[in-house]
Amino acid sequence: MVRGATSSLACDLDEAVSYAPPRRRLTTGSHAEFVGALVHEFKSALASLQGASELLARRHHELDEVVLADLSAIIERQTARVAWLVRVLEAVDGDGSSRRVEPVHGATVARQAAAAHDLVVDITRGADRDDETFLGDPERVRLGLEILFEALHSPAAGSVTVAMAVGGYVTAVAPALDLEEPQRRFALRSAFRVLDMEGCQLRVRSTGDETRVEVRLGPRRK
Repeated sequence: MVRGATSSLACDLDEAVSYAPPRRRLTTGSHAEFVGALVHEFKSALASLQGASELLARRHHELDEVVLADLSAIIERQTARVAWLVRVLEAVDGDGSSRRVEPVHGATVARQAAAAHDLVVDITRGADRDDETFLGDPERVRLGLEILFEALHSPAAGSVTVAMAVGGYVTAVAPALDLEEPQRRFALRSAFRVLDMEGCQLRVRSTGDETRVEVRLGPRRK
């Protein structure tokens, strides 16, 4: 859900758009809405897989190498998409049997997630101290950050900067993005859910010519 608001990150900005992170105890309606969006993504990926596979099976000997390479790329890309969706579903609605709780080093998972999208985290000296950890599943925190960076980072959108100026907080800035674009909206909602389940808070706002996000890694410190 998108609604106009001001936040602690946007107090000096005009017409900010703020996303509020979901509650961990999701209401029936919000849960059903998210699962419905997830099912739609599964159907889209499976439709692409089915179409490419059927064409490959029926006309393999008639197609030239360029078309065969394109079909193989589609199958590879959509297979990876389905695997990604399974990870999201397991993280937000699984039985928890695969969740591994251990100290999570925020700077490390941020670097790993950024590297998956060829981004580099600018970490201020001291923000990556060894004791800057919190309890959670490092794989799921990394997944949530990867989803977030994917939503922000696209060739058409321009460059994205990622930084950790203070231990436990990651900020990213991108050129102004259309937060209502369906695939980006789904990615942002997925990132919210996955990170929230690990006690992390995500805020996203757009104003003027930029979109800015802040992630608090781990529960709020007392």
